[in-house]
Amino acid sequence: MRFLQKFLLTLGIVALIFLFVEIGVSLAATQHGSKPTRIEHITAGPYHFTVSLYDNPARAGFTLPFAIAPREATSGSWIYHVTSLPLGSLQENGKILMSANRVATPIKDSVSPDPQRPGGVQGDAEITVQGRWSLQVVVDGPSGQQTFGVPVTATALPALPVWSGWAIGFVPVCGIIVFLLIQIGRKRPGQEILLMG
Repeated sequence: MRFLQKFLLTLGIVALIFLFVEIGVSLAATQHGSKPTRIEHITAGPYHFTVSLYDNPARAGFTLPFAIAPREATSGSWIYHVTSLPLGSLQENGKILMSANRVATPIKDSVSPDPQRPGGVQGDAEITVQGRWSLQVVVDGPSGQQTFGVPVTATALPALPVWSGWAIGFVPVCGIIVFLLIQIGRKRPGQEILLMG
């Protein structure tokens, strides 16, 4: 009985450690790295921008950290609106049909001022499915409004190995079996009374 309790406690601790590691990996995937993996130099009207992407190719289902900054000296106010736009044909319901029958919708991305680049912003682009995307940027700067796009390719994460999928799938079954074995091994209060009488 004590062995089973220790086994269940150990199993619970291992599961908790796995959960914390998974949370850490997910958070790290959405944070800007120290170096961008792709840098684009964009000219839009009178403006010249440096667009830094921190994951290339993007991973479908995860956010894509990015930074946008004007290359010239900045004066005045800069306002950025960034949209993750899937590339494909527009459907009647407003969704976009991409290649391989994938369907996605445009998503307005969150941006915030970049403390390291005057006039620049940083943000996270929502890339929901695998395929070709474009980050559509609308900039309101000192010389008026301009629009430009940055092409992005999103790939799917590699599939789980078959053995790993089976191992994960059998965890609940093993838990149920251990629980039933513990219940079978327990003495019932009625049995003890009959033995004493």
